[in-house]
Amino acid sequence: MTHFLLIHGSWHGAWCWHKVTPRLKELGHSVVVPDLLGRGRNKRLSQFISLEAMVRDVGRKLRKDQKTTIVVHSRYGILASALSEVFPNQIERVVYLASYMIPDQKRAAHYFRADKASVLSPYVTINKIGFWDELHPDIYREGLYHDCSDEDHMLANSLLCREPLRPALAKLNLSEERYGTVPRAYIRLTEDRAVSLRIQDSCINEVGADRVESIQASHSAYFSKPDKLSQKIVSVCKI
Repeated sequence: MTHFLLIHGSWHGAWCWHKVTPRLKELGHSVVVPDLLGRGRNKRLSQFISLEAMVRDVGRKLRKDQKTTIVVHSRYGILASALSEVFPNQIERVVYLASYMIPDQKRAAHYFRADKASVLSPYVTINKIGFWDELHPDIYREGLYHDCSDEDHMLANSLLCREPLRPALAKLNLSEERYGTVPRAYIRLTEDRAVSLRIQDSCINEVGADRVESIQASHSAYFSKPDKLSQKIVSVCKI
């Protein structure tokens, strides 16, 4: 049995894993799905939310009696990487799902700006006073949910929120002695319009992963392909 911790991406919350969580449990695994700081029920003011604060908050969810396998989506690959640096002995593996698996000393904001194939950039509002960014609803369907049902789209439309800005600007500090000891897998989403396939492959080439799989799905495969995604997550964790 694997103990999973599922980390959502930008503008979302724990709710986006609502199809995957029961499927992993049905396969006999245990699952923890937190809201990241400032999202969902985990309310905080955006200007006070740093990557370090997020590491401390999520780090409390790691078990002492069993190693945790982290599955992370989108921007918060940076959080999973930072957690691996701080808690390498408590993490079994990180599974990056169309996620920013970026090198030491790099920032998520750099990869977002460099992703010219992503459709999101023109629709992101950045507030430097409140230290948040926000995605405009006009791009929700095309950018995040183009292969998802109307019901999933409407659910997300009612729940997406502002995103703390500081974590994306933080420079990662990763070492081979700590981060480098945690196994990494990557699941590519080949129809992704938010984190383009070029950026996904760039992350794989720059950092490396011992297992790489692909799903023909949008950025939100947890909605459109929950069965296939759950199966892929389990398969990349098998020894």
